[in-house]
Amino acid sequence: MVSPICISAAVFASCLGAGMLGVVGALGALLAVSLVIAASTRYQVVRRHLEQEAAARVRCAREARRVRLLRSAGPVRLHQYFELRGLVEQTEKRDAAEANRFDLQELLEQFAALANHHQQCLDALRLGGSHDLPMAIPIDPTRSRRRREIQARRLRHREACLVRIERIADELEAVDELIRLVAQRVACPIDDLVMMDREIDRRLGELDEIDEALEQLSA
Repeated sequence: MVSPICISAAVFASCLGAGMLGVVGALGALLAVSLVIAASTRYQVVRRHLEQEAAARVRCAREARRVRLLRSAGPVRLHQYFELRGLVEQTEKRDAAEANRFDLQELLEQFAALANHHQQCLDALRLGGSHDLPMAIPIDPTRSRRRREIQARRLRHREACLVRIERIADELEAVDELIRLVAQRVACPIDDLVMMDREIDRRLGELDEIDEALEQLSA
């Protein structure tokens, strides 16, 4: 009802009705167009078009959310994401069932979220000024006990951030490799080759049987 085509048709019918019968004609034309539009949704072609439009809106919303998460991660991660998205789109065109089976769109969601978390951890290190921290707390009697405790906590937080950064980076690369693996499998299906080998072997076996039958007849 709110698509541009339907709105244009309703406005045109209302103007035509208003020109012919005034306000009553405009309302009647608007009601008639609304009923026709509502009834058209029962047709399979219209429903398929509406489903495609809804899926496109959902896809655009997901894409906008991913790009928003990746914008803070820098151009390198954004370029990596665009490359992976291209592989996912190619895989969906070649074999939509396989792409849905491995839920490649959800893997892209995970990649964007992990990249955002990775950047947050890096920002936390810079925000805390961890570069000025020593590798260990020096024994300095001039420093107060509270200051040494705070430095010790900062060191522990830095180590925890570094471990988390390494783990997230490893998960990012794992998602990257998994998407590429699925794209490789779809681009070069092995099962088709196995089936072709079986068909060739079956035909060769039939030829052997025919040759044996001919030899027995000639004997």
